Amino acid sequence: MKRIFLGAVCLLPFLLTACRYSTPVLPGSGGKTCEIIVITPKEHWQGAVGDSIKSFLGALQPGLNQPEPYFDLVNILPRQFNESEMFRRHRNVLIVEFDARTEKPSFEMVQDAWAFPQIAMKFNLRDSRDFDSLFPICRQRLKQAVYAKEYQRIQKVFKADQAVDLTLRLQNDYGFTLVFPDGFAFAAARPDFGWIRKESKHYGQGIVFSVFPYRSQSDFLTENIIARRNAMCAGVPGPAEGSFMSTETVIEEYRPFSRPISLNGCYAVETRGLWKLEGDFMGGPFVNYLIADTANRRLIMLDAYLYSPRKPKRDLLLQMEGIARGFKLYGKPKETEKEL
Repeated sequence: MKRIFLGAVCLLPFLLTACRYSTPVLPGSGGKTCEIIVITPKEHWQGAVGDSIKSFLGALQPGLNQPEPYFDLVNILPRQFNESEMFRRHRNVLIVEFDARTEKPSFEMVQDAWAFPQIAMKFNLRDSRDFDSLFPICRQRLKQAVYAKEYQRIQKVFKADQAVDLTLRLQNDYGFTLVFPDGFAFAAARPDFGWIRKESKHYGQGIVFSVFPYRSQSDFLTENIIARRNAMCAGVPGPAEGSFMSTETVIEEYRPFSRPISLNGCYAVETRGLWKLEGDFMGGPFVNYLIADTANRRLIMLDAYLYSPRKPKRDLLLQMEGIARGFKLYGKPKETEKEL
């Protein structure tokens, strides 16, 4: 497929800067969390092309207990985009360009073209029929690229306000690292278990984790992940006496679902669903990561959760996903060294 970049004229300042400095000096990107600006003529946005984009990128995100879309979509006209530095600095840019002279339809992604962190994606098309053929092929890749940049932005912001004591404790006691911003603290800790959280006036965020020996590939089955999650989260008490965290599995609409992913070079399975309290009436969304630490023949479970009653949840949960997806193995934990 012919590679089409986002315009030699637009990229020229970036290329000159890259030649002059070992690290490109770019302005910080702007825009709201999970917002994508879509650059295309109004007639296409209000027609079948726009309908396809909205039905996929604007679909309701599963795993939340209230309706929120994957992304908020904003249509910007090509002329407005070309004349506005603010729009070109947006963190997520999708350009759908039509030109009858285009030899072959193509899809291109450019990292950090006008700002950092940023993903700029472009469809080069002759007509809407080209879009109908190309969009279904590229849309998953497009979505993953946007999420990757969202995680990168979250990690960059949190790194600047890092709770270093938490990072060092995880590194020394458990053999992995996560970057938490200031305000998070351990609520509980054992050699094989930890609970790190932040409580504010309007919401609560946290990550519960445990480490345990690898038994077989069946550990990664959804039903076994949920069983392990429930055993782990029984150590997370609620405000009512005797209450504790569990998983919602009865309501079909909210049943947990899993998919395999790669997490910083480690095989992992991501599971999404809703948590609830046994013995109380609290709940919210969670994203669980079961990670294979093959060097130490063990599994690490990270469970990122959110409590935000009657408030939007997507963006706050994404923050916890960003923390969890910054997971990195770091040598062997103290307990492993003692056993050896």
